[in-house]
Amino acid sequence: MRRSLPFRNFLDQTLRVLHIYVGVLVAPFIFIAALTGTLYGLTPQIEKTLYETYLVAKYQSHQVPYLLSEQVQRAQKFVPSSAHIIAVRPAKDANTTTRVLYMDMNNPSQTTAIFINPYNLTMQGKLSVYGTSGILPMRTFLDHLHRDLLLGQYGRIYSELAASWLGIFAITGLIQWLRIKRKNVGEHIRRRSIHWHSLIGICVLPMLLFFSVTGLTWSNWAGGNIAKFRHWINSDTPSLNTQLGTHQGVQPDEHAEHRMGMMMHHNSEMKLKNLTDFDEILNIARASGLNAPALQIKPSYDEKRAWVIEELQHQWPIKIDALAVDIKQQKIIDRIYFKDFPLSAKLTRWGVDLHIGILFGWINQLFLVLAGLALLMIIFFAYRAWFSYMKPWQTLYQCNHQLMHWWRRASYMQLSVCIVILIMLYFIVPVWAISIVLLNIFVAIHWLFLKDKKQS
Repeated sequence: MRRSLPFRNFLDQTLRVLHIYVGVLVAPFIFIAALTGTLYGLTPQIEKTLYETYLVAKYQSHQVPYLLSEQVQRAQKFVPSSAHIIAVRPAKDANTTTRVLYMDMNNPSQTTAIFINPYNLTMQGKLSVYGTSGILPMRTFLDHLHRDLLLGQYGRIYSELAASWLGIFAITGLIQWLRIKRKNVGEHIRRRSIHWHSLIGICVLPMLLFFSVTGLTWSNWAGGNIAKFRHWINSDTPSLNTQLGTHQGVQPDEHAEHRMGMMMHHNSEMKLKNLTDFDEILNIARASGLNAPALQIKPSYDEKRAWVIEELQHQWPIKIDALAVDIKQQKIIDRIYFKDFPLSAKLTRWGVDLHIGILFGWINQLFLVLAGLALLMIIFFAYRAWFSYMKPWQTLYQCNHQLMHWWRRASYMQLSVCIVILIMLYFIVPVWAISIVLLNIFVAIHWLFLKDKKQS
């Protein structure tokens, strides 16, 4: 007859396995994510220094900037004949350059930015940037390093694994701390390491949970599930309807940019006919209340689609309003305002901007870097405590022993509840659920191997 564990003992063993033994195996992924995320948080200052010659436009107080159309015309001289301008970012203040982004149809996976001095039309340089977002090379490198270790789509498994387990470790760590904070946890070096591990963890617990939640929101598979859920409850992030000649209420084309890219690829002769349209849409935007310093204009090469102008201010107060403009008639056909976003869309936007350290400027950066360093220290002290009482090869054996004991002693009801919860979580955080299944399969194989070895 199967002897069941009392619920409290069952819960204690579950928490112990999740926080300690699984933590030893998964913590390296979290360490890498924390390290690369901390480096990413420092990129604004690094970029200002590294790309100063591209970004800074020196001027005299008496100088007046050229019209935006003239700046774009100057940039066109440096655009290859097989390329098309896909976005223009006017200088956001008196000391910055105008950025003109183009895509070469011979290499459509790469976007290039030309930096034009608005006062003398000097081309101050060219840089490969990331997509229409225009992220500069330094930040692009650290972004991909943090997100996928430069391994592409499948490399994102690592960051999603780290984000999904970080929240679990934070919660189970808090419960473990509440249970054992008055107990003597062992020899001096282990006691001191666990003390610092727990103390730092409790101090930054809200940030750890925040990193976990926002990391999952931005992840590939879990993020996709979250996006589907938001769609089901009608909380999608609004998007502009750029289709000309449609009546009110027509759903916007979510693949408009992709279609534009394909169209340009098949028609390399398309060119912007009237560059003064850039001046006109800029005037329309300012007159319509788009007053953020940073703007981005996306021209249309299709007569059936509108031009788009959008705000790019992600620092508080956020300004990301956008207009779709029929450039021929100089008429706004659609507009979106951040204040009208559903709450879930606002929370997602705030969360992402806070996660990457731009929402509150340097204060946000400071907290981001300190929290990242704190997480690195938490993992350091955890491993220091682990090495003080257990050899690395013993960890697998202990994890095997704990899990097999847990499986054998748990009641059928307890196991059924765990399996049902695991199946439900698969549809929310699939990478986490799969990692649990793989861990159990590996432990079962290892247990059978040890059993056969003992019998022989």
